[in-house]
Amino acid sequence: MTAANTAIRLLDVHRHFGEVRAVDGVDLEIADGEFFSMLGPSGSGKTTVLRLIAGFEQPTSGTIELAGKDITGTAPFERDVNTVFQDYALFPHMNVLDNVAYGLRVRGVKKTARRQQAMDALAMVRLEHVADRKPAQLSGGQRQRVALARSIVVRPKVLLLDEPLGALDLKLREQMQVELKQLQRDLGITFVFVTHDQEEALTLSDRIAVFSEGRIVQLGSPSEVYEQPVNEYVASFVGTSNLFDAEAARAVLGAEGRFALRPEKIHLVAPSASAGGPQAKGKVAETIYLGVGRRVVVDLEAGPQLVVLEPSTTEAAVKRGDAVLATWRTEDLVRLT
Repeated sequence: MTAANTAIRLLDVHRHFGEVRAVDGVDLEIADGEFFSMLGPSGSGKTTVLRLIAGFEQPTSGTIELAGKDITGTAPFERDVNTVFQDYALFPHMNVLDNVAYGLRVRGVKKTARRQQAMDALAMVRLEHVADRKPAQLSGGQRQRVALARSIVVRPKVLLLDEPLGALDLKLREQMQVELKQLQRDLGITFVFVTHDQEEALTLSDRIAVFSEGRIVQLGSPSEVYEQPVNEYVASFVGTSNLFDAEAARAVLGAEGRFALRPEKIHLVAPSASAGGPQAKGKVAETIYLGVGRRVVVDLEAGPQLVVLEPSTTEAAVKRGDAVLATWRTEDLVRLT
């Protein structure tokens, strides 16, 4: 990644709160026009990094650059970034149009021009028909889209999104994920998205940084992070994995080391079936119907349990107590560090 197409660069950034190292030596480059997600549980450092980029926090040490310019000591309002928060932070006494136009008003844009630009931004999120309403008259999804319109109307270099979909119900959140990705593509603005929802990060992102204890433990595309987790933490946090410690690897896999195997990579057949490649005998302990598939828990004769994800079919599914043979491909095993 060259300096010319880099939107954000963090160089050895630390942020300490007393003895707590909230951010502990983060080096990161985010490309111009990229949808970049920072993923991790509460306390992993992802939100603090977002606040450092926004200027709401100052690093204990290190450098933050925006489009090649050092902004480490720059005030938030002097940075060409905007932030969308989980609680939307809309002004309740203003109507939707005035909320969206507020940033333009602060920048001294004339009334006629700012109203037109605000309406254009509302059109992007398909809400021009609610321009005269107050935020209290909108649904949660509509308020979220108004907050997005208010942030994009000033066309920032970078849009920061701090778990903006966390307060929405599942169906609306899934709908907003699609709209958010489309909006980012249409605008071409760099989006930096903070979430603890691994499915959300996999759905939206061009690249993902997985955080733990103030550090980035893996950085890559969604497929790289999911298919090739570097350690047990990533394998268990990003999706579901069957983890084999050294003892289980010797007993089940006949291999030395630690491994991960995704549930959808495993197939169940009858014990009498002819199956080549790695396999292990077991008994079905539980089956859970998921609609799009079935989660099957198998107690292996060698000791550990396996979780298997099977697609829903019209064929008879395995039942509790059934003897099965679990099979998988050697190349689907991921060796962990």
